[in-house]
Amino acid sequence: MRRWVLALLLLALPVSGCTTTEPGTPTSSGGTTPSSEVKPPATTVSIPPRPAVLKLDAVDPCALLTADQRGQLKVDSFRPQTNSTEIYRGAKECAFEVSAKAPYYRYYATLVTTEGIDAWLSGKRNVDAELVSVERYPAVQYDLAGQGANAAPCTTSVDVADGQQLQVRAATSGKDFSQDQVCEMSEQAAGLALTTLKTLA
Repeated sequence: MRRWVLALLLLALPVSGCTTTEPGTPTSSGGTTPSSEVKPPATTVSIPPRPAVLKLDAVDPCALLTADQRGQLKVDSFRPQTNSTEIYRGAKECAFEVSAKAPYYRYYATLVTTEGIDAWLSGKRNVDAELVSVERYPAVQYDLAGQGANAAPCTTSVDVADGQQLQVRAATSGKDFSQDQVCEMSEQAAGLALTTLKTLA
């Protein structure tokens, strides 16, 4: 998996215990800093340019995986739906299911036209995220922060246009695959969907 180092998502390292004072600036005897002066660490990251713009507005999410691609992923059924999460409620989505035999799992392709991938790099959402590359397009791969032994759904979200992202989420029962495997599944499916999107956009 090709990945760029994402320094943003590693919280700033703790500052050593010593403190300094500026000339003429009084400090309290306890050496504490007033809360109004405490500033959060910077949470900006440079997202590489995309090779081309691929608008999602008129795309059918269920057309993003061809019959051959569905075969590669062992998908045996699919259906259109709309996203039901608070962030992307109503966004066009397609559920691709692997249900003929165990292990059972699903892929969800979601067309997000309300924000770009930078939203996942802000540090304001409860996810573990990192910047990756999918078919030379910048992307963010993320899963829910603080998971235990069971694998959480993993999403690969590709930067396809300003304020738009193609998301492909892999979801399993949580027992048949490791977290790394689920994320690899998501990235593979995102790469296939992006290949098809280039012919549709």
